[in-house]
Amino acid sequence: MACNMVGESASVPALYVFGDSLVDNGNNNYWTTTAKANFPHNGVDFPGGTPTGRWSNGYNTIDFLASMLGFDSAPQPYLSPVKNTTQGANFASGGSGILDTTGPTTIPLSTQINFFQSVAQNLMQQMGSQQATLHLSKSLFLISPGSNDMVAYYMGGSGPPSEITKQLLINSLVQELETHLRNLYQLGARKFWMQGLFCIGCVPSSRIINPAGGCVEDGNDLARRFNAAVTQLMDRLSSTLAGMKYSHANVFSMMSAVLANPSAFGMKEVRSACCGGGINNAQLPCTPTASMCPDRNEYLFWDFVHPTQATYNLVALQSFNGSQNFATPINLMQLAQS
Repeated sequence: MACNMVGESASVPALYVFGDSLVDNGNNNYWTTTAKANFPHNGVDFPGGTPTGRWSNGYNTIDFLASMLGFDSAPQPYLSPVKNTTQGANFASGGSGILDTTGPTTIPLSTQINFFQSVAQNLMQQMGSQQATLHLSKSLFLISPGSNDMVAYYMGGSGPPSEITKQLLINSLVQELETHLRNLYQLGARKFWMQGLFCIGCVPSSRIINPAGGCVEDGNDLARRFNAAVTQLMDRLSSTLAGMKYSHANVFSMMSAVLANPSAFGMKEVRSACCGGGINNAQLPCTPTASMCPDRNEYLFWDFVHPTQATYNLVALQSFNGSQNFATPINLMQLAQS
């Protein structure tokens, strides 16, 4: 695990996590869905070699960020039978999206926020209104939106999307995301960490549909446009909603840097998945019988679309105290201290 980088005690009172499989740490284990990761080889590098429901060979970004912020562990899955929500909760659901229609058997962002509303109401009863409001205003709201909405769109299409179609999709997603963010703000959220989309056209499963084996530019173009639109949205909201602050993690730039110079980041394989099967080891999912690489820290991707623990750690480090190349307008450490 990453070391505590801000002192012995947590620098914020709680972490509340929303989004998809990039930040889910087990909610889908308790949900009726086929989108699960609670089986080997997932978790092979987690303490005890335990599959936890994380789409990773070990930890994910939230685990590393929680440690950097001074927490003993990441917040527990909200649906876990045993949990303590005073230091936060993880509401994320693998396969979910900004739109309710994305990943219909998973927990969409709207429902995740409804779950948080229950937590906020309980805090009001336990702490009193004034103390709970202060608690939430100082807490961090960590959000990973849009990956599945985008992947479902461009992987499910019959051909390259038109410029008009791309813009309509992004407008629709950003409009819905704004509604979700305003709802969180009304419930007491003030400090937002937004994880940008990575190079979705460069994941192993995307490369399969490119005859040359390279990245799929339509996917990357959608990700770039979405990231730019979300940044504009956050700028606008933070200038109009009193007390709102944010940090946007430019994961696209982080991944681009690794793809351009893997060895600088300690990586050797950036095209194929570590766990899977077929072309790029990405035509089959990561299952107990799948092929698995022995040198997992040298791989960018764990399975056909998800990063390795090493990549999650890189994202956390650059998000936490990285430069404006990777975190804007401030990094997460600055957001926590603000």
